[in-house]
Amino acid sequence: MKNVYLIYLSFLLFAFKGYSQGSDVIFWVDNSGSINDTEYSEMSGSIQAIMEKVIACNPANRISVVQYASTNNAADSKIWIETPFTNVATTFTRRTALGNNDFAHESLKLIGNALDGIPNANILSPTTTLNQTPGNSLVIYFFTDAGRALGGSYLVNALSTTIGTNPAFLNYTSFKTTRNATFIVTMVVTGTGDVTWDLEAKNAGAAIASGGGSYIGTIESYPADPDGPGVTPRFLLHKLTFSLTAAEIDNVTEDICSIAVENCVPDLVLVSPTHDVNIGTQDNRQASNSITASNSIISNTSDGGVGIYHAGNTIVLMPGFHSMYRSRFRAYIQECPSDFVGREANLEPNKDNGKEENISLFPNPSSTSVTISLNSSLIQHISIVSMDRRTMLDKEIKGAEKYDIAVSDYKEGIYLVTVTTVDGKIFKSKLVKK
Repeated sequence: MKNVYLIYLSFLLFAFKGYSQGSDVIFWVDNSGSINDTEYSEMSGSIQAIMEKVIACNPANRISVVQYASTNNAADSKIWIETPFTNVATTFTRRTALGNNDFAHESLKLIGNALDGIPNANILSPTTTLNQTPGNSLVIYFFTDAGRALGGSYLVNALSTTIGTNPAFLNYTSFKTTRNATFIVTMVVTGTGDVTWDLEAKNAGAAIASGGGSYIGTIESYPADPDGPGVTPRFLLHKLTFSLTAAEIDNVTEDICSIAVENCVPDLVLVSPTHDVNIGTQDNRQASNSITASNSIISNTSDGGVGIYHAGNTIVLMPGFHSMYRSRFRAYIQECPSDFVGREANLEPNKDNGKEENISLFPNPSSTSVTISLNSSLIQHISIVSMDRRTMLDKEIKGAEKYDIAVSDYKEGIYLVTVTTVDGKIFKSKLVKK
């Protein structure tokens, strides 16, 4: 039996797995003037090797190459789509018509237009749309040497560049949350020779990269990061050249080929106005662990939007969440994959012939030790997980009424405590280490 709670709090953290048949992989290539001919040759060679392996590892995988640059400023960003999604390895060459400047954040929006079938004059190629394979995950493999925000070279939103802010990563966040896109990033140093600029670019690249892989270095933290603010590891490979070794090619291929089973994101963050649900629209969302929502479901005098949210463990409605009068909102604790059908509430009162069960953590907060106890059941198993997903304790207990945990070595912060009883009930609480 699983006890679940719809929690109105500030935050919680968690983990998962869902399924899909394959991946549609976009190799997103920096074609700006900062990429010299040698770098471009290295990049195309590495991409060619990876795409061949990606196609071979799963017959349902599809690939496309999209090159980007800008002829002037952010509004002049352009892309060239080499082919629609295909299972044939693609050769490609430089597209000089795209320009010399580099606005990645803005060019990503053009890729979104192509995925949605929206015409845009800044998509210069004969191919102007990218039709995803039904059931496939979306993977975007980004190759770049861009600075974080340097003159004509921008990884982040050129209109809002402040470090550590949500607007700086707006389009990346939107792709991750609304398209369930996974970003893999291979980047080299900016070429400016400035260590600070190189570090800022690497940190931003880590924030763009999705959770997973082996990168555990520094990262730019921003509040709405769907993979967790500042949380590692990430799918980032930071190098001096675009020539990937055989081992790196194998590792990246394995990363891409494993993403097909991750169609359901672990944790989903919905913010306003990016994820507001408009009138006449139904917004279905699922996450294997948690959904944290501060968005609005909008209505007028006669109609409203519909929001149906499913999460495996927790749905957190933050201050600012608003389901307006005449809109509809449903939230269910349900694992992926989900059928998004609104269900009627069970109006029959719960029958409880026994004493109400409570989990007790005392003292809480604590700096030394804490006693975990239940008032009418015996403890079978205890796990304690930190907010950065590290398992601090995973212990079988042989039918104890209470158990003492030493927490003096824990870092200050909040920990998720899960207790399983001998009769299969699951209880969760938070431990605060001070």
